[in-house]
Amino acid sequence: MQIKKGAILAGLDIRMRPALKTADAIWREFGQELVITCGLDGTHSAGSFHYYGLAIDCRTNYFAQGEAEKVAEKLRNRLGVCFDVILHDTHIHIENDPT
Repeated sequence: MQIKKGAILAGLDIRMRPALKTADAIWREFGQELVITCGLDGTHSAGSFHYYGLAIDCRTNYFAQGEAEKVAEKLRNRLGVCFDVILHDTHIHIENDPT
């Protein structure tokens, strides 16, 4: 696992640990190294889980066409209902949202 230069994970909530471990394993299944591009840094919408240490963004631009969708689906299945997994054009957003 790599952390993009400038990405801040210090202060990440312990409840995000399963997401990090699961994402790392899934990226390896697809022959890629997980790169966390955002944690508590960046500019996000008001109330974003990033600001509370409950969200990360993971790079996807190196996956072949269609693979990012498969990666996101595996994340949803393995992480369960306490996590939201949102596929964007350049990354997958994972947040701990048990509600």
